[in-house]
Amino acid sequence: MASRTLVKNYVAQWMQMGKTVSLSTQGEQVRLYKILQGEKYSPSFNQLWDEISTTKAKEAYLSGTDQTVSDLLSNKWEIIACARCNLLVPSVDIGPRTPVCCPCDDLPNHPNLDLVSPHVPVTLASHLDDLCDRLALKSEDQNQEDPEESHDDAYTSDEENTQSIHNLKNSILKLVKSSQSD
Repeated sequence: MASRTLVKNYVAQWMQMGKTVSLSTQGEQVRLYKILQGEKYSPSFNQLWDEISTTKAKEAYLSGTDQTVSDLLSNKWEIIACARCNLLVPSVDIGPRTPVCCPCDDLPNHPNLDLVSPHVPVTLASHLDDLCDRLALKSEDQNQEDPEESHDDAYTSDEENTQSIHNLKNSILKLVKSSQSD
């Protein structure tokens, strides 16, 4: 069973790709141009999601697909990554995990690796914190791989490296927090 959050992320990703949401059997199409706003979904997208996940869930579906939002929220479906484009797609929860159809089937020149791919909202501070942690891990891994090799141009100890990374991390986080408060 796909969680409400996963189905919401699925709809958001494909709307970022220009897909519309059909709201009724009469073919009413809704297109939003602003899905993300800062570190969260835009108010217009949240309003649309509230509508299509409650009152119109049995009628609403993403263009290029046959599954309604109500279907996707049932026990029969799950949301997985498309093997072709790596965006979220619906898949029947029984048997092999293959997508029924990917909304990318009718998009020309997709996937386009030169463009930023659709994504869920990102909290900048936590994203930078994760980035700093990965840098610290990479630094530790490199130190463990060649502990006996001497580095003529390196005058620092492991403790100094750790402190430098910690200081860099704090500086970045202070910068992010100060820019958010402006």
